[in-house]
Order: sequence, then C-alpha cells, then structure tokens
Amino acid sequence: MNGLKEYAEHLDGSDEAERIYAAEDIGYLNEPDGVPVLLERLGKENSRAVRDVIFQALIRIDSDAAIVGSIRLLGNEDPQIRNQAVDVLRNKGARSIPFLNIAMRDGDKNVRKLVLDILSDIRASGTEEIYSAALSDQDQNVVITAVENLGRIRAEVFRSRIEDLLRPGAHPMLISACLEALAGIGNESSLISIRGCMHTFATLPDFQFVSYLKAIAALGSAREFAEVEALLGVCGSHLRPAILSTLVAIHPRCPSLNASESLLSELRRIIESGDPPKCRYQAVRTLGIWSTRNDVFQLLVSCLSSTERLVRLAAAEAIRMSERSGLERVLAARVPTETDAEVLEALRC
Repeated sequence: MNGLKEYAEHLDGSDEAERIYAAEDIGYLNEPDGVPVLLERLGKENSRAVRDVIFQALIRIDSDAAIVGSIRLLGNEDPQIRNQAVDVLRNKGARSIPFLNIAMRDGDKNVRKLVLDILSDIRASGTEEIYSAALSDQDQNVVITAVENLGRIRAEVFRSRIEDLLRPGAHPMLISACLEALAGIGNESSLISIRGCMHTFATLPDFQFVSYLKAIAALGSAREFAEVEALLGVCGSHLRPAILSTLVAIHPRCPSLNASESLLSELRRIIESGDPPKCRYQAVRTLGIWSTRNDVFQLLVSCLSSTERLVRLAAAEAIRMSERSGLERVLAARVPTETDAEVLEALRC
C-alpha cells in the first residue's frame, strides 16, 4: 500500500493530474502528518484545481492539525486561500471553536473578521466568549459583523449588549446592524434604546431608515404607529412600501387603532396616483385593515376596477380577508371582466 512519503513525492511532481490524485490520497489517508505536507504544497501551488483538492483533503483529515493549519491560512495574502480556509473551518464545525477563540484573541482585525464569518455558519455552544470579545473590538467592521451574526442566530443573551451599542454618533452601519438585530431579538427595553438613538427619522439615510422601520415593525405600538403614519406624506415613493408594511405589522398589536382621516386620505392619494405599482399594492392592503368601515369597503370595491393589476390584486385579497357578508358576490361579479390570471385566482379563492 502506498504511504504518505510516496504521496508527498507525487504531490511535488510536475504533472497536474498526478498532484491532484496525490492530494486526494493524502486526504483519504486521514493522518495528522499529512497536514503539513498539504500546506507546504499549497504555498507553492499555482493550479487552482490542485488547490481545491488540497482544501478538500484538509476537510477530510479528522485532526486538530487541519484546524490549526487552516487558521494560519486566514492571514494569507491570497483571497482565494483565505476563503477556502474559511470553508474548511466551517466544515470542522464546533471542533474548531476553541482554536477560533485563540485566533480572535491573537489575530489582526482581518483575521478577527474572518473568525466571525466562519461562525456565521456554525450553530454550536462555546461561541459566547468570541462574540463577547467581538462586540468590544476596536475595529468597527468586526463589531458590525458580530451584531449581524447575533441577530441572524437570534442570540437574545446579547440583546442588552447590542442595545448599548445604539448611541447617537455611532457608525451608521453599526446603528443599522443593531436595528436589524433588535428587530429579531428585541423587546420593550430595545425600543427605548432605539428611540434614544434615533431622533430625526425623516433625515436618516435610506438604508438606515429601512432598518429603523424593520425594528419598529417588530416592536412598535400605538405611539410608533402615529409617528410612522406621519412619515408617509414626507418620504419618497421608494420608501412608502416599507412605511406601509410597518403600519400593517404594528396594527395587530394595537387592533383598536382607528385610521385617521389624514391617513385614509393619503392612502387614497397613493392608490390613485402615479406611484410605483408595488407602493399602490401595499396602500390597498393597508387600507384593508379598516375594511369594516363602509366607506373603506366601498373604496376597496372600486379598486377592483383599477387599470393597475396590482391594485386589483390587492383589493381582491383585502376584500377576501374582510370577512364581511356578501363579499363572495362582490368578488364573483368581477370575474367575467378580469383577464389577469393571478387576480382571477384571488377573486375565486
């Protein structure tokens, strides 16, 4: 049987196919001593195909040596090597966490950022120390990545730490990341932190404004409903769907909220205007919240005759959700003149 020494000789050969087979064989051999052989070849290998097989071999070798060697590669100047080292460590899963902890403590800012990129695909205990350090990191990119990860995995244990990062004057991208995370893991105290940081909503950059709306949609109540409603008439049409979605999301938590005449007027204006179809669709769906009002229901019925298909679709959906008596008759009356397949389906469901 061939041994590591012979595979290593073939790995240094001039034939690319021979090197590929040698790297595969070292991986299947699954011996810790194969790791330095693979890493040494990687440092001088020009073939992308051979490199790919070397990394697959590192994944296959069930040894801490493969983890330690891959962590060293996180500081490599070649982005392809760094990215593939990240893939190896993700495949190692929870076993790599103690070593990633060391890298988080000793590595430079780029390595620390990559450690968090690795953890984004690892669901295991033992990462708390790494994230705790990351939230206090001197590099903003490391902190932002940590917050994004914690929001993605719904790590409620770090909620208060994320709230503390919401300070006026903080980096805009960090504020946005905190808002997105708190939309998933926040509570009443999070809303207080958000309000303390966000003073002038209408002057926020668009990306931050949308993140703010996501958090308010998840956490807001009657007070926030009124504030978001007031933004509807002052923001650009490209932001109105997000504003309207936020109103729809808040309302179930405050079902007794009545629509103000100014809100109904603004919704009518949007529906009848030249706003983008998506915006007009969302305006009709928002209007459907108050379909128990006769005037609102009649407006929804009139929307079934709109020339814009998305308005007709939203009207059919809103009417069907209204649970009013006689709605089937109203919807059926529109079937003979409707030509759009999706709207027809909504009318008939």
